[in-house]
Amino acid sequence: MTITDFKELNESGLYFDGYALVKSAQEATTKGGVPFFNITLGKQEKSISTKLWENKFNNHDLAQLKKVFENGNVLHIKGKLSEYRDQLQLTIDEFAFPEEGVVQVEDYLESAPEPIESLRAEYENYIGNIESPVLREICQRLYDEHKDKFITYPAAKSNHHCFTGGLLYHTVSMLRLGDHISGQYKEVKKDLVMAGIALHDMGKVVEYTNYFAPDYSKVGNFLGHITIINMFIDRKVQVLKDEIPWTRKEADEVYELMHVINAHHGKLEYGSPVESKILEAEVVHQIDMMDSRINMITYGLQDENLQENEAKRIFPMGLYYRTSQSD
Repeated sequence: MTITDFKELNESGLYFDGYALVKSAQEATTKGGVPFFNITLGKQEKSISTKLWENKFNNHDLAQLKKVFENGNVLHIKGKLSEYRDQLQLTIDEFAFPEEGVVQVEDYLESAPEPIESLRAEYENYIGNIESPVLREICQRLYDEHKDKFITYPAAKSNHHCFTGGLLYHTVSMLRLGDHISGQYKEVKKDLVMAGIALHDMGKVVEYTNYFAPDYSKVGNFLGHITIINMFIDRKVQVLKDEIPWTRKEADEVYELMHVINAHHGKLEYGSPVESKILEAEVVHQIDMMDSRINMITYGLQDENLQENEAKRIFPMGLYYRTSQSD
């Protein structure tokens, strides 16, 4: 049976003749030294491991193939679906670029599970309600400056919230938790938690190259998103010092904000320049861990081939089962 919609590929033996998005592609070699490509093709939330063997290179050299199977390209693919180690795998027979105007890449991208516009409005409301003038102004000005990318970029290249709008969705999810936790625990400085969450991953708009097939930019590789956003904060501070009353209090709030962002990965080996030294930094770290891990587990278990009572290994966390469902 021939399938034309990539999302309907669900069993071995089907033949695919349709369009798919290149999510990743790596050149590899067999034990005998023969080149081939490991590719991940997809449409929205669905992805399938794919192989392009040398006998199907169709007179393309390796340099040409790397350009054809570049992340973010939508291609016309023909190939057969089979099983390898209990996982579906597509083997490509033919490939070609679609004719201009036939497909739109946006139709193949996975997007946030809530409307971007409502998430955007919610984010703006949270930062507008920060009472500290200096923290609110820093958040507002950086958001205004990077809004277009912030609302479309993913939160990560892989693992968690790696879809269009994922950065905004992840941040709003964390802001909801931060709002609740700050109300539950009165000793937590709410403004600092909310500002820290609002900005903690904003440096990814520079760390990544684009929203549809993100890779690390040169600056991203050099500095990382934590250093990038703290650089942005410091630049805004130099402007704000000339615009609002500046005392030791404002300086301390900025240093605390930068520390919260520096420590939000939790441990040095996870990429944090420092570990938490104040309560609010630990709160933001725990919220970040909770939201990212819930997303990793939830999306990891959305596997149509996963059988009842079967565990799935979710990188980098380990084996997980689906919760039993009531009849």
